[in-house]
Amino acid sequence: MSKLSLNLLFLVLGLAAFALVGSSPAEEPKASKGITLELGKMEESEPKSSLDAPEYGYVGNLGSFVASKESEALALLVVHQYPDTSKSALGRSKLSYEGPKRLGNVDGWVFKTEWDGKAYPSKVFFSAEKVYFGGGVNAYIAADYREKSGWVWKLHPLRRMELAKKSAAE
Repeated sequence: MSKLSLNLLFLVLGLAAFALVGSSPAEEPKASKGITLELGKMEESEPKSSLDAPEYGYVGNLGSFVASKESEALALLVVHQYPDTSKSALGRSKLSYEGPKRLGNVDGWVFKTEWDGKAYPSKVFFSAEKVYFGGGVNAYIAADYREKSGWVWKLHPLRRMELAKKSAAE
């Protein structure tokens, strides 16, 4: 290959690489897709938005939940035993509605469980809004509360569904 052909080849390759890098900047997650979690120690506070009472079901790797103020709420949770997180179990608990709260930068609802908060959580939080998990995943999230650890995010996406209503004929 001649020196001119080699220089021309390097010029074309350089321009192609520059065009690829310059034409597609990394995209940040849009706020409409979900909020980005503030990680670290979470403080419980009053919600910033006005939240109606929850009437939802949540399902995911953590289990299945009915989050409702009006009817008996239930949870089938996959829980780890604190502090030994290698031990996990399937737990069942009634959930008693405590009210809307904000954990960190996420609004949602807090429910009290039947557990004492030592080995298993005494409270569970369900988000009212989607959060951005990364990798294009936007979903709802949960947190649980234990005496020694406080509030801790459960970093598993949850799907939220409307609860079926009883028909008037029943």
